[in-house]
Amino acid sequence: MTAVATEVRRVSVGIGQLAVTKDPAEVLVAYGLGSCVGISAFDPATKVAGLVHILLPSSDGKQPTATEPARFADTGIDALVRRVTEAGALKSRLIVKLAGGASVLGAANAEKFKIGERNAEAVRERLRHHGLRIAKEDLGGTRGRTLELHQATGRTYVRTASATPIEL
Repeated sequence: MTAVATEVRRVSVGIGQLAVTKDPAEVLVAYGLGSCVGISAFDPATKVAGLVHILLPSSDGKQPTATEPARFADTGIDALVRRVTEAGALKSRLIVKLAGGASVLGAANAEKFKIGERNAEAVRERLRHHGLRIAKEDLGGTRGRTLELHQATGRTYVRTASATPIEL
């Protein structure tokens, strides 16, 4: 008997978006993480995988929209935790990894706005609020990144443009 190869489907998680899957053929990918932060969450027991692509640090009380449920760190992480637990994950088992938070707006704007740095701190704070520990991270610097989470294995990779992906 020969094994049938499963075709891998890359699911793009755009800015302000989130995705949750239990499908072993899916790889969740957040492209273009400059000052944005990508957060992956994986429960190894239930194989629930989730990825969120955060744009800004705080909603300041604004409600998320249907088209951008994860635009802000606070509401986006809340939505990610809700969705992965609804899919069967246990918060206590989640393996959480982060990438992004770079300063890509140039030196003058980087010092003035510090969006990447503010995003990273807001993400860390909201994860603490939920009692979640960060297993690995690749944050800061001046280069954009891509973050991908493979549901079948739970492995999470990060890469910069034209570089070889590294496992977080």
